[in-house]
Amino acid sequence: MKASSSKILPEDSGPRYSAPALEKGLDILERLAEERLPLSQVELSQALGRTANEIYRMLACLEERGYVVREEASGKFRLSLRLYELAHKHNPTTQLRRAARMPMEALAEETGQACHLSVLHGRSLLVMMERMPLRQICLAVGEGAVVSLLKSSSGRMLLSRMDDVDDFLASVPEFTALSLSAKKQFTQELVAIRDQSSLVAGSDVTAAVSDIVAPVGVRGTDTFAILASCCLIGPESDGKTLKRYQKAVVECAAQINRNLGITP
Repeated sequence: MKASSSKILPEDSGPRYSAPALEKGLDILERLAEERLPLSQVELSQALGRTANEIYRMLACLEERGYVVREEASGKFRLSLRLYELAHKHNPTTQLRRAARMPMEALAEETGQACHLSVLHGRSLLVMMERMPLRQICLAVGEGAVVSLLKSSSGRMLLSRMDDVDDFLASVPEFTALSLSAKKQFTQELVAIRDQSSLVAGSDVTAAVSDIVAPVGVRGTDTFAILASCCLIGPESDGKTLKRYQKAVVECAAQINRNLGITP
């Protein structure tokens, strides 16, 4: 096999391939998205450090493809709804399921425990996907099950990632029914796990079961979910095995994020 004469770039040398035209077009789209008011060709060229000629060609192409609109009165440019249209053709639920299917199957086989993926559903948690190991006795949570946010490890992990969690909890009857001390204790627990990449806790529902949970996706969006593995091991019974399972769950979550195109 003939060796290539091209140089191999080091990992820290930046992008391997350059696409100047694409980069110019993306720069324009990103800049217009940041601005509340339309921008002229000159304003865009100054903001992006590009020549007016470069900007003109890119704007002409983007306008022809329907990504930007030129206002008749001012001649300035703004984004159209084309990007919005494309984004909504990409169903986040389908995207999550595709990204998670194979990593979750691998996780179930590696640990011998079932795992599931849950998303926010109103004021509860909905299990949207489950994977079980072959030829194993395990604890399973069926797809379509609706679970309490307050009484599940997945729910607490999801709540801990909310920016407006106090306002949200104020609308959850299960939370508002708690005593003041119980409310304080629960919110303190959310603060304690907010920055944790994963959580291991005893199940609120079943004795001698440990829940291992980790977030996946982008919080605050429809692609945010919680990966969970319900292990038939008590929290104090086998710490070494639990740590191994926890590592496997974290690695599975990382693979799902990579499949979604999310980098650390």
